[in-house]
Amino acid sequence: MKKIISIIGKTNVGKSTLFNYLIKKKQSFISNNNNTTINVNNGILKIKNCRYYIKDTSGYNGDNINYYMYESIYYQILLSIKKSNLILFLVDIITGVNYLDYEIYKIILKYNKPFFFIINKIDIKSKKNNIYSILNSIINYKKIYLISITHNIGLRVLLKDINKFFNYKSVNIKKENIKISIVGVPNSGKSTFINSFFLNKYKSIVNNKSGTTVDTLYFLKYYKNYIYTLIDTPGILKKYKYKKYKYNNKYLLKTNIIIKESDICILIIDIINGINKNDIYIINLIIKYKKGIIIIFNKCDLLKKNDLFIFKKKILKTFFLKYIPIYFLSLKYNYKENNKILNKIILKIYKNRNKKFNTSLLNNKLLKIINNKNFKINNKLFKIKFCYQYKKKEFPYFIFISNLVKDINISYKKYIENVIRKYINKFYGIPIELKFKKK
Repeated sequence: MKKIISIIGKTNVGKSTLFNYLIKKKQSFISNNNNTTINVNNGILKIKNCRYYIKDTSGYNGDNINYYMYESIYYQILLSIKKSNLILFLVDIITGVNYLDYEIYKIILKYNKPFFFIINKIDIKSKKNNIYSILNSIINYKKIYLISITHNIGLRVLLKDINKFFNYKSVNIKKENIKISIVGVPNSGKSTFINSFFLNKYKSIVNNKSGTTVDTLYFLKYYKNYIYTLIDTPGILKKYKYKKYKYNNKYLLKTNIIIKESDICILIIDIINGINKNDIYIINLIIKYKKGIIIIFNKCDLLKKNDLFIFKKKILKTFFLKYIPIYFLSLKYNYKENNKILNKIILKIYKNRNKKFNTSLLNNKLLKIINNKNFKINNKLFKIKFCYQYKKKEFPYFIFISNLVKDINISYKKYIENVIRKYINKFYGIPIELKFKKK
């Protein structure tokens, strides 16, 4: 059984700071602006040998109907409270307790959820008198914690009591964890993909406004003997031209790091706009880091059948990397069928990416085919004497011992790569790296 903890509170009380501290990662972006966190972010809290799922929710705004995504945010907060086994109800010493905190308190009581009442930012000496007024304002509180996340005050006691609350029972987490990042330009349908992948369960907020997702969001899904960690990223653009968006490029620079840490990247492209320079930039970035790649053309329902047929034919003929799997989908519809296809291809790419081949197989089969083609460098015949796969790499990395190393033609490298894909393994959706060394 999952043990779920949600951090609940009004805006700018330190929920994301506490979340990052508990999961020991800078996963949620922190800012002094209100509504920095829009979606619910998910992470794993580790205490000794115990594992708990923890959720960082958006700031509760009450009846702020002027905010363009209020209804979606409110729904996600309610959903987090409903599913949680424990609530970390956070206020800060600066703003104290107001009508918004009373509303949160009523919701927690309505769903009969146990909670820890936490007062943050107690390091601010000028506001210490506020503690007594805060304590007198909340009725029937069971647990009170005075903490300062930035100064590491009172957090050890909080962690001990979380473990005591769950009676030291841990969550069974499967070993095989596949990290899948969802990337693409703003408003291409990344958050729609997340919702579709979870069979349209309300996971990520979707809006027509560009830049709705401003932080990297983590979602967990089990498939067979694997756990998929899906990462919803902000829209990424070449040269970081983000001036027109409300949030600065600190959010978006993180996408590069996420790609680097992922096993597989799923690139979402809006079929109406087609492939542009930004999409090519993202593809090159994924290839640079040698990650598995899947391309999805989204919003296919907006094209007529004949136009879609012509577009498919053109893309499949002209696309420069033939080993990349390309799908033409409408992520809003047919999500059950889409999931069957994507679950299989994700698992296939992951297994092939980690596949290791016997050195004798490579030398007996591969070298015979490669050395049949005479290739000269500076009028000297180029010959490969030995080859092997470097097994410590997390992607296909082949080393060739040859008489010549410098000035090897790119077209010849592509020829060797094609031979590997044809006779050894197709490595569908996976870039290959070749290295040449002297004996």
